[in-house]
Amino acid sequence: MRTLGFTRRFFLLVTPLIATSSLVTSSAQAATLASSEGEFSLINFSLDPDVTATRNNANISSIAKGGEVSATNNANIDFFDDPSEVINTSLSEAFGQNKNYLGLANAEGKVLGNFFVDAGESFSVDFTAFLGLETSIDEPSAENAKASADISFLLFDTTDITDQNLLDDFFDQVLSNPTSKIKKTPLDFFSLTANVNSFNDEDFITSTKSDYITLSNQYTNFNFVGNTEFATALFEGSLKRSFATPTNLTFIQVRRTQVKVSVPEPSTSTALLLLSVLVAVATKARLKKIPSI
Repeated sequence: MRTLGFTRRFFLLVTPLIATSSLVTSSAQAATLASSEGEFSLINFSLDPDVTATRNNANISSIAKGGEVSATNNANIDFFDDPSEVINTSLSEAFGQNKNYLGLANAEGKVLGNFFVDAGESFSVDFTAFLGLETSIDEPSAENAKASADISFLLFDTTDITDQNLLDDFFDQVLSNPTSKIKKTPLDFFSLTANVNSFNDEDFITSTKSDYITLSNQYTNFNFVGNTEFATALFEGSLKRSFATPTNLTFIQVRRTQVKVSVPEPSTSTALLLLSVLVAVATKARLKKIPSI
């Protein structure tokens, strides 16, 4: 069996990541909430991977100049053996109240597996993809809340990458690239994406898949109107395809969640506009007192 320099085969891998921030400056008035949860699991692999790797990142930011805001992430990746199983999850949340605040939280997790398939052998795996988004605001004219999530699964034929160092570079590329836009075209793919935004009409749930992906269950539910909006989706399916010649396969599974809550501070242009109106009113009142000639 070939040995790759990037990483030797390892299992019972757990990659947890928790990030949290909170900043409080005054008592509560109006409140905003944004929550984004994503989970992708892979089970029933027909073959055991020879190489596995994970990458788990999370970031938060919170600024409050007259209110209270908090942002949290809880992200975790598990890669188990006997049987092989992948669970890639994250929950990003942000909460704010009163005024003049900004809260952001985002998490990204990537899982990579490399397989060697003999001639005439099949590669198959079952998967479950779930996402749940929610936004809530009290004052639509002043508050913003946004939640987004995307989950994707890509399978590449990496047989043509015969040099071990080049294959290691490919592994590092698919794990490090923040947009997952790499030059190689995938053999198969599945993606599930959703966005909920209280500030505008950019609300949606969408999915796409390749021909060798079979869906056994797909459920979506959403509400894109009112002060409380949500989107929920659950997809179950499988990938199966056979190979006539010995083939090297690499899969990359990506999970992202992102939230934002804000009540922006009045802009300078708005203040100037208000000042201009006041000046115009005062001038008109003064002119009324001048006798006509």
